[in-house]
Amino acid sequence: MPPAQELTFPRASLPALSLPRVAVRYRWGFAVLALAALSMLGPFAPTYDPWAWIIWGREILHLDLSTVDGPSWKPLPVLLTTPFALFGGLAPALWVFVARAGTIAGVVLLFRLGRRLGGLPAGVAAAVPYALAWWTLRNGAMGSSEGLLVALVLLGLERQLDGRPRSAFLCLLGAALLRPEAWPFLGLYGLWLLWREPGLRRLVIAGFAAIPALWFLPEWWGSGDPLRAMHRAQNPRSNSPAFADDPVRAVVDQFHLMLTQPVKLGLAALALAVALGLLLRVVLPRRAPALSEIALVGGILVAAVLWVAEVALMTSDGFSGNIRYLVMPHALVCLAAGIGVGWLLRLALGRLVAGAGVIAIALGLATGVVFAKPDLVHVRADRAAIEYQAQISNEVPGLVARAGGAERLRACGDVYTGPFQVPLVAWNLHLHTTQVSSTPAIRPAVVFRTQSVPRSRPGPPLLGLGDPTDLDTLAVAKHWRVVAVCRQGTP
Repeated sequence: MPPAQELTFPRASLPALSLPRVAVRYRWGFAVLALAALSMLGPFAPTYDPWAWIIWGREILHLDLSTVDGPSWKPLPVLLTTPFALFGGLAPALWVFVARAGTIAGVVLLFRLGRRLGGLPAGVAAAVPYALAWWTLRNGAMGSSEGLLVALVLLGLERQLDGRPRSAFLCLLGAALLRPEAWPFLGLYGLWLLWREPGLRRLVIAGFAAIPALWFLPEWWGSGDPLRAMHRAQNPRSNSPAFADDPVRAVVDQFHLMLTQPVKLGLAALALAVALGLLLRVVLPRRAPALSEIALVGGILVAAVLWVAEVALMTSDGFSGNIRYLVMPHALVCLAAGIGVGWLLRLALGRLVAGAGVIAIALGLATGVVFAKPDLVHVRADRAAIEYQAQISNEVPGLVARAGGAERLRACGDVYTGPFQVPLVAWNLHLHTTQVSSTPAIRPAVVFRTQSVPRSRPGPPLLGLGDPTDLDTLAVAKHWRVVAVCRQGTP
């Protein structure tokens, strides 16, 4: 009699078995979705860029896209926020859920790949420093796309190792719809598939065509300039590495600071494990890493270096060089460092670190403690920052209602707020981001004032409105005040 897993039945005869089968096969995916859903019980709010993507999704749904103002265009988020707009006020929560699921998936995939290549301690050492980094916690919690980027690249790597190039290409295509730094990697992988996988040629060609279409055509529609995203990225903030005397060196130094001491020790362990493995290959062949494994990890590190080099060169050309652009290579270095720890332990202890035995679990826990320690100091501050931004965001709908509603506020005067709150206010007033200004207010005006971060000065200033005696406070919340000088005749 064949094994139970080889038995097949008509789908209609055993409907109750289908869900458990799917749940077992994709248990990691269901676990990620469940954790993301649980995280939504706590504070959440999109930050600046995600708010813009959510607004653009609504505008596309109403065939009224305006990308003249706001962050650089990213196709993949808007491909999701457009259908999310069908759910009205739930759209922000749906996007944050996706972003958090992507962030959690990236942590899980680092663990899976580390464990696959170096054992359980390697998986822990790869996942923990990435999971606890402040850019992972804050960006993931507030809807940034870097966690989704990391998850797509790592999932693509895993699919390729599993011999599934179609899935791997689609994952890398998704990454290329999030960051232009992924384009060269997609191009090289696609060319390799064109040569090695004739059955995937149509998919690869379609993917190559989708990149310019989805990056440039919506910008052409929304702003009249298909290269608007590139021009926007060349207007960095004042603290950008682009303004350093040596932008390339500034980006490299910034990336170096992202690597904690345990991660650097993990890279040293990787170099030592490779050297010892090559020397002891004849004596300890089962403990030494295979040449294919060494080549794979070497490729991971080369990819990280090339990504950092791309960001550095783009920054030297005037792009912002934001630390978010370096999250992907940081994840790759964490993976390589974790594998290095696993290989060194395997050389020393052999089968004791294989599988999920007591020794392997104990070493994994110890490794987790060591790799977590440098990042634990800022976790409380990260949570406070997330909670504060969530409070600011959650107060605005009620604030608008108490001030008379979006229609009345739009009729009252031009809308002003702080530079980081522009898309938040635009979403709640059903305006384009170009219709909400962060410049000094001029009468008639409706001004949404708040503190961007705790203990900062409330903004924007009211000096441009002149005589303060006729300013009306339309509504107040814990973190907001709406001040107005309305047009004559406004009810």
